[in-house]
Amino acid sequence: MDVFVLDGGASTEIQDAHGFQISIMDVFVLDGGASTEIQDAHGFQISTDPLWSSRLLITNPDIIKKTHRSFLDCGADIIETISYQATIPFLCEHANLSIDDAKATLQKSVHLARETVEEFWQDYRRKMDDSDSTTLADRRKPMVCACIGPYGTTYCSGEEYNGEYIDHISEEDIISLQRPRIEALVSAGVDYFALETIPAQKEAEVVSRLMREHPSVKTWLTFQCKDGSHTGHGEKFSDAVEAVVRDGHIRQVGVNCCSPTDVAPLLESIQQLRQEYSLKLVAYPNNGQIYEEADLGTPGRMIGPSLMSEYASALPRWIDLGATIVGGCCQTTPKDIKIVRDLIDKISVRKT
Repeated sequence: MDVFVLDGGASTEIQDAHGFQISIMDVFVLDGGASTEIQDAHGFQISTDPLWSSRLLITNPDIIKKTHRSFLDCGADIIETISYQATIPFLCEHANLSIDDAKATLQKSVHLARETVEEFWQDYRRKMDDSDSTTLADRRKPMVCACIGPYGTTYCSGEEYNGEYIDHISEEDIISLQRPRIEALVSAGVDYFALETIPAQKEAEVVSRLMREHPSVKTWLTFQCKDGSHTGHGEKFSDAVEAVVRDGHIRQVGVNCCSPTDVAPLLESIQQLRQEYSLKLVAYPNNGQIYEEADLGTPGRMIGPSLMSEYASALPRWIDLGATIVGGCCQTTPKDIKIVRDLIDKISVRKT
């Protein structure tokens, strides 16, 4: 039996009521809010740009690499590409690119992430060779995850957080937007693919079906949820998850860009599905602050307290519930990811 011991506390058996056991080596740390880092740490005002952080794929790729590196240096096992809002129509319209150049820009997001991983790993191995630390020796080579946001990002109005647009578009609208960008990103060579911040069950079903066209790509799908039991659009979270996983292709599901306080109840609600479909769960909430919109063309602001302390205290519970990929979304920084890394590294595994 695997027993997890948290420093300063009692031992916790990571074997739930359904008999699942999770080795700490099965838990991967995802990066955090890369766009937050680009804006706040590097001073780029991207919040009113339709291309958001993906503008820098064209104008300043070195900043993207520096941002990736900051999360790798803080312990991320997986970094996501800067492609969340990079749709081919947007790149053509707002960057004056041809369709072929837009696809190449999407692929560039993968290449930049991969280059950063390789540079980091060379430095890390050199450091490891100069040290006798077993902690250094235990680290895995980081991986690259391509990501795309939902159709709602095309409205540039935060509709991915409520999914209201889903009642006014067709499945074909979603397919025509997402299929070409999925193909471009996959062709660049990725370790994972993230369909993320999906606010509505209908959209989740459509994009998960698209990934059947790439059966060898490890894919996760995460919902944006407005509370501890419902998607942003209002469907019951457990119903939406079941609709996605029932065909057998998607086996990693979860939540992102929700409040840290909602993660545990959301994961608790799908434990039966986790058992039935042998699911691995994913959780990367934001820091709990709320975005306050401003006038059109004027940047909004984040209001309310950060809930990262609640995140830290809840992390062992998320792992207990089956989370094998944990990280952060909007407003989470490399420093926050370092806290996650340190928490996981403090968990030791022994066989009894």
